[in-house]
Amino acid sequence: MAVSRGVDKGYRRSVRVALLIGLVAGIFLAWPGGAAPPTIRPVEEPRIGGLPLFADWPREQRPALALVISGQTYGFLQPCGCTRPQLGGLERRAQLVQSLKAKGWPVAGVDLGDIYPQHLYVRQQGLLRYETVMRALHAMGYQAVGIGKADLEAELDKLLTAYALQEERPPYLLAANLLGQVDGKPISRQERFQPAGLNRPLVERFEVTKVGSTVLGIVGLIGRTLAEEIESSKLDPSITFVKNAQGKIDNGTVLREVLTALRGHTTPPQLLVLLYQGSADEAALLARDFPQFQVIVCRSDDSEPPQFPQRVNNGRTLIVQVGHKGRYVGVVGAFSQTGDAWQLHYQLVPLTEYYVTPGSEEAAYKSNPVLPLLQTYAERVRDRNLLAAVAKRPHPVQIQHPDLNLSYYGSQRCQSCHAEDYRIWEKTAHSHALDTLEHKARRPELRQFDPECVVCHSVGLEYQTGFVSATKTPSLKHVGCESCHGPGSGHATNPQHTGLQLLMSPWKQEATDRLPSAEQMKKLAALPPVEQRQAEQALPASQRRTVERVATICMKCHDHDNDPYFNLYVYWPKIEHGRKR
Repeated sequence: MAVSRGVDKGYRRSVRVALLIGLVAGIFLAWPGGAAPPTIRPVEEPRIGGLPLFADWPREQRPALALVISGQTYGFLQPCGCTRPQLGGLERRAQLVQSLKAKGWPVAGVDLGDIYPQHLYVRQQGLLRYETVMRALHAMGYQAVGIGKADLEAELDKLLTAYALQEERPPYLLAANLLGQVDGKPISRQERFQPAGLNRPLVERFEVTKVGSTVLGIVGLIGRTLAEEIESSKLDPSITFVKNAQGKIDNGTVLREVLTALRGHTTPPQLLVLLYQGSADEAALLARDFPQFQVIVCRSDDSEPPQFPQRVNNGRTLIVQVGHKGRYVGVVGAFSQTGDAWQLHYQLVPLTEYYVTPGSEEAAYKSNPVLPLLQTYAERVRDRNLLAAVAKRPHPVQIQHPDLNLSYYGSQRCQSCHAEDYRIWEKTAHSHALDTLEHKARRPELRQFDPECVVCHSVGLEYQTGFVSATKTPSLKHVGCESCHGPGSGHATNPQHTGLQLLMSPWKQEATDRLPSAEQMKKLAALPPVEQRQAEQALPASQRRTVERVATICMKCHDHDNDPYFNLYVYWPKIEHGRKR
């Protein structure tokens, strides 16, 4: 469920991260394919910088408003659960929101945007995920959502149809500088985004709402740089952006108009938030020119967010970034005003297993409003048979050798010649990978029908002649030999063919390339990170090259999103095979 697949090209960076934290992975109980068991929960809340959450907030008073901030979720619904611990997920975010409300805090949520997934196997699934996120945000009390590049690339009208057109309720989509366009000429927001029968445009400039005793104003804005990129690429000829008298996209023109409208609103906002689809540097310039905004949420280039916001305007404005894929959220506490300024406190919150909904499955589904939405999503994926909708493309070896008509055979056919390797495989988790989706995956269930999960729990789902379903292609269930070695029909029918032998080991640059021995790998895994890097550099060049190539193949599934603790030195000895005995 946390999946947007793709090989992590930055192997070195990811492995270095794994070396820092991956060595502790063995102490955690594995819970393949599902969320953490509800009976297992850390004793303490997560800490940031060694301190408990909200430790530096005033203890003698409650905030007038606790603003939960998220963004750049990219369709991630839940941690995949194949390794533990992992961060993020809508269930945990909802549990956090409930815990803040239990303190007696008035809570509202805002989201920067970029809700739509960046990568998909089935486009229809992207719309389902978008709709599910929006419904979950509503259940959590979110008031507004911005519009990002990923959302525009997905075709904005389809997203509007998936949620805003069906549900004229929060969270409302905001982009103050977005206009319609016909034949190259701008048209009003109402003409473009307000179909007959609706009370307001599907994309608005701002939203004003009362949370507790505080009137909150939220403005959405697509940054100039991103707007110019969208216009120059002609991504959507039916939209354009507000321009100044010189015909240039100008954020200042828009914000001056919006602030004037907010001052004249029947309930002028006391706290102003800007959802800004631009960089932190651009946000800082806007903050300088428009100090009326107390909070500006902007894009994060790095997937990991900074611990602290940038404070500008003598601390009166916070510029907040929360990273990618919903692993963290930010919480701004607005405390009673001193003079004309709010006292603002910020807390970055990692969504750890502490926020897994406790209790039985039945009790959790009743207490957490997001869990039923996730289960409905999983049922819709199953009922629409999205596995069958996965487009099959040629595997790289099928492209290289179209004359051989290579196809997937199944691991069972490998054992006649590779009996010892097959015996090793049968004892690994790879050999029953699809079963974990069916029997162990929870919150939601039914992940054995979800292409984003099945692609890493079967053989060749995305390739021609690969897995189709458990009934149509039972020999390709689980993670089998051909998941790494590629379609094996040519090698099976002509096992002595040297070229085909090399084809089945794409990580080999030379026929003699080998990984270090299992004993060497274990020794490397046990070293502290700095010493491990030094020992790695001492390996023969062919072994270093092979380590990197094998790890790249593994990380198609053991990527940073789904297995943040992946470390080839730790993992390989558990599945070592292929050596002459």
